[in-house]
Parts: sequence; C-alpha cells; structure tokens
Amino acid sequence: MHLDAPIDFDAIDGAPVDLLFVLLVPEAATDAHLELLRQIASMLDRKDVRDKLRSASSNEALYQVVLDEQNGQ
Repeated sequence: MHLDAPIDFDAIDGAPVDLLFVLLVPEAATDAHLELLRQIASMLDRKDVRDKLRSASSNEALYQVVLDEQNGQ
C-alpha cells in the first residue's frame, strides 16, 4: 500500500513511511512467510524498486511491481 501522506513511524533512518506491506499468516503456517518477508525487505532496499512502487497508479500496479521483481523482470 502506498500512503498519500507519509507518517512518522519512528523509522531507523528518520524518514517518514509511505509504503506499507501486510502479511496475513495462519497460526498453523510454516516458516514460508519468513522467506517472503526476506524477499520484500530485499526489494525495498533498492531505490529503483521503491521509486517504482511510489509511482504505481493503483494497488494492482503496485502488486505488479512486486510480481515483476520476484520474477526478475
């Protein structure tokens, strides 16, 4: 999710937060979600990906950026 108005979330770098990711994980889930969290963190570490996410015009476009990055596109 891309927020229209960034919020102060006490981030390590002091920058306001404008990109949010939420994972819903069943209580009985395996550790597969930890790999997904690692992938998301790795993507968000790259400025070009953050810029693409911020410029996405819809939630669907934002999701497509994530899929493209996961598929190496």
